[in-house]
Amino acid sequence: MDSALMAAIIGTAGGGLATVSAAWWRGRTHLRTSARLIYAELTRNSAAVAYFRQTGHWVAPTLSRAAWDGHGAVLARWRRGESFEKVHRGYEVLEVAPFIAHDTLSSAEREEWLRVELKRLVTAIEEVGTIAQVPRPQVEEWTQRLNGRVSLRPTPPPQLGASVVSLPLLERLSGGMVPVRMYGGPDVRLRDGEVEWLTEDGANVVYHVVFDARGEETLDALPAVRWTGGAPSDDAVAEQAYDGLVAASRLVGEVFGRDRMLATDGPLVAVVHYGRELSHGAWHGALAALGDGYKYFRPFSSGLEVVASIAWHGIDEMSHFTYEGETGALANAGCDGFGLLAKQYVLGQTAEEADWLLGADLLTAEVNGAALRSFKAPGTAYDDEALGKDPQPAHMDDYVHTDRDQGGVHINSGIPSHALYLLATTLGGHAWERAGRIWWDALTGNGMREDLLFTDWARLTVEAATTRYGEHSEEHQAVLAAWEAVGVPIGGEGDG
Repeated sequence: MDSALMAAIIGTAGGGLATVSAAWWRGRTHLRTSARLIYAELTRNSAAVAYFRQTGHWVAPTLSRAAWDGHGAVLARWRRGESFEKVHRGYEVLEVAPFIAHDTLSSAEREEWLRVELKRLVTAIEEVGTIAQVPRPQVEEWTQRLNGRVSLRPTPPPQLGASVVSLPLLERLSGGMVPVRMYGGPDVRLRDGEVEWLTEDGANVVYHVVFDARGEETLDALPAVRWTGGAPSDDAVAEQAYDGLVAASRLVGEVFGRDRMLATDGPLVAVVHYGRELSHGAWHGALAALGDGYKYFRPFSSGLEVVASIAWHGIDEMSHFTYEGETGALANAGCDGFGLLAKQYVLGQTAEEADWLLGADLLTAEVNGAALRSFKAPGTAYDDEALGKDPQPAHMDDYVHTDRDQGGVHINSGIPSHALYLLATTLGGHAWERAGRIWWDALTGNGMREDLLFTDWARLTVEAATTRYGEHSEEHQAVLAAWEAVGVPIGGEGDG
């Protein structure tokens, strides 16, 4: 082939490819520009939703959709129909937002509606942000604003009054979370399971705070529904949890003389409505997460002693215990015991008047039983077709060796639990005054170390009774008798 002809053919083909490429690039650039305009409008409008979610106030009666009307068709032409639909649904959420905010809805209805619609709005922002090539961290920052706290009982924001606030101002306000002074909430928030102070000066001291997980298994960006100095919540579960936290703190402060339960000096925190139909309550490193129960269990906020027992895991000295085997059983018995003492202290009960049941209000009518555990008679708390029979022993002769339950931490705890009951009822009167004091002195004394066994704890309590009340005192003799009754020998230094 003639080289000149070949060059002409190559030149023509190349020019054609360049023309097509230029057209494709201009289209892509138009798509990205359109997406960026829509992203800016969508996030700016979403500021009103974020502000409402944080304060309970809707202050933007009309929302713009000029960018969508002018550029939405570009998304329809250049992207899959799925992308167009996702973004369009986000605008639909903005249209319905004023109706969600209307006070004709109950708090529960409004929150449930918001929960569903906000997922669609977040999806729209993420989708158009991807098309617009917005950096992922910037997109995530916006979605986190929408997942912030909810105020179900709005309070007037004094800096705004009743005026209509511009969306740019709302964007600034919602971007950093609304300042505490604007919505009258606590000065703490929950972020990824950690409690953070919102104010540097700590002017509003919060000792207890309850967050609402709203049926999700999350510990991040939750609304606070009850806190120190705040008004009572209309959620009975939150109120129960709050009372349990206060009970634990009162025992620590008023009886044992410690200012705060937690070594961090932070507030004592509970999260209620954790998960859906979750029959569980546990300490999650910085807070008590309480499920709502299902069929056999009421919410795990039921009973001061249950909440106080879970919160007791936050005491600094509990870090000495590994939650496994005999050591874990000892830790579990200690937390349960102090939980019961907290309840008895708040109610003013004597050792004889108390029922010594952990979770007496927790079991539903579906269960043949009285509680989760019994200090008075381990092994008798329940005997049910679904749950089985209470497996707790009251004596070392019946110690259960098992690979289940982390080596039986909730089973064998019956032995030291029963020892505390025997000590308290032998001494009589208020259990927290002498029996509880001995247990506290042992927990906070110099003899604590890791991997303690029953014999080690028995020795520490005997030493505590001797130090505080004297050798051969009534208290010293009662401790010795209690451990002998449950078959636990008094260990010497280095035993175990």
